[in-house]
Amino acid sequence: MDEFDDLDLLEDVEDLEAQVEAGDHEGYPATTVLVDEHKVIKRAIDILVNAVKSGVQDEKLYLDLARFFSEYADAIHHGKEEKILFKRLKEIAPEHIHDMIEDLENDHVEGRRLVAKIKESISDPEALKNYALAYASMLRNHISKEDDGLFIAMHPYLSKEKEEEMLREFLEVDPPSKRELEMIVERLERRF
Repeated sequence: MDEFDDLDLLEDVEDLEAQVEAGDHEGYPATTVLVDEHKVIKRAIDILVNAVKSGVQDEKLYLDLARFFSEYADAIHHGKEEKILFKRLKEIAPEHIHDMIEDLENDHVEGRRLVAKIKESISDPEALKNYALAYASMLRNHISKEDDGLFIAMHPYLSKEKEEEMLREFLEVDPPSKRELEMIVERLERRF
């Protein structure tokens, strides 16, 4: 199939772009889970940025946030993307989707590196601030690449049945600690 021969596919993409701009992921339950997790992650990013910019020196705060980013953002959220979503897309989607995935996987690796640096720098406020702001910037950009890029581009290649199948897989891999990690963010928001 030539890139632009299928007018129905182009109309589908235009419809999806309009839905995503309106925040509508109806019929895409697995995508909705990922977008909802992004919202929690962005709240944690805001706490991190506000704390380092305000000069907060609280080792437990930064350890809690590093734990959240390691366990929730990376192990749980990125785990779903790498082991389920990306794997499935690599099997069915065209090359431009593969290129997007490769870029996102590189972000995951960089995120792991920066979280490790945050943990190492907790006793050095200047280094902590630099690594925290670098991580926050990278992760916000990463989330935007997914919400505004990949999720729009992938939907023409994923049937609603495949989305529902992925949702079941997502729910199966969610550990019991997921809610506890979300509560860390809620607790820190009340505190800061």
